[in-house]
Amino acid sequence: MKKVLISVFVLSVLFGSLSAAPFQTLGMLRTPDAYVLPHKAGEILLVGYYRDVAKPSTADPDRSKGFYPYGMLSVGLFDKAELGFFGGDKVYYFNAKLKLIEETVKIPQLSVGLDNMLSPVNRHRAQDHTDPSEWSYANHPDKTDYEYWSPYIVASKQVVIGGINWIFSLGAGSNRFTGQVPRSRIFNGTFYSVNFSPMRNLHFQAEYSGHDFQAGVKYDIGKFSVKFAGQALEDLYKTNGYEDNLRLALGVSYLFDKYATSKRMPDLRELAQTDDLILTDGDLVVVDDTTQPKPGDPGTEVADGSLDFSTLPDSDVVLDGGKYDQLSPEIKELMEELTLLREEREKAHKALLELRKWLEEQQDR
Repeated sequence: MKKVLISVFVLSVLFGSLSAAPFQTLGMLRTPDAYVLPHKAGEILLVGYYRDVAKPSTADPDRSKGFYPYGMLSVGLFDKAELGFFGGDKVYYFNAKLKLIEETVKIPQLSVGLDNMLSPVNRHRAQDHTDPSEWSYANHPDKTDYEYWSPYIVASKQVVIGGINWIFSLGAGSNRFTGQVPRSRIFNGTFYSVNFSPMRNLHFQAEYSGHDFQAGVKYDIGKFSVKFAGQALEDLYKTNGYEDNLRLALGVSYLFDKYATSKRMPDLRELAQTDDLILTDGDLVVVDDTTQPKPGDPGTEVADGSLDFSTLPDSDVVLDGGKYDQLSPEIKELMEELTLLREEREKAHKALLELRKWLEEQQDR
């Protein structure tokens, strides 16, 4: 069975598209984030989805088990909005998202959106069972994910914790973001997600979509991304027949941003530079770029034309061990480069002093 699943996923990469479960939105897995594609950028996502749904018993047996290919195309507009089109499983709809507040070092990004526009699943509270003779999607296993006209608002923030880059998102919505069972009504319509990257290009993702828990992993290879995820993972821990449910998806996406002049989400270091800040772990240090160097300052030219290195510190950056361990890998790499530059500078200074001494000796002869 495992070999069959692996073969199905490989074929999905070649022939498939997106899923009704993970990778169906403008953001994480099943929940949106606040970031938008840059202007003139586009992304295509091709995914194969394996669905094996034993419960509820009202689900259509012909649609409950099998391999279902899907697809999604997204484009960015004016660095302010993103539009997406979804098609597959006899379902089609549009997604839209508008950025309201851009992220800074201290402020999260805020966006509003509308999912499943023009979806044929045109029923509110789609999870409620009705007679299939009255509505063709009444017994569809994933009908709640397709519920039409689902608005939301979401905030997202990037942070560095323990030297690892994290992205947190929190939002609220209606229709597809709400559930009917008691556990879903505790925070009805609330969804949240977390993405952390322990190493470059590797991302682990987890989320709650308002009624289901999802988890996945993503690996970036240039402009391509490979994604694997599962939906409704809480079913695996139940004892009422739902533990036999299985929803898995494998996808490949490609980002076309040849003509884009910005990124989907700003780099933390770029945010710090924009705000004239140096970002360490939780500490913000103001950088004054307007101060002009004066004679006698470290590394400036003095009256005799030489460079004054006498007041240079022994270390460009001083951090205690705890704070250093919490820095991101990129910051650590930058600090190592600065250390090497300082060593080269000291060697050059020593050579300059030796040259000056030799010239003075020649003049005394």
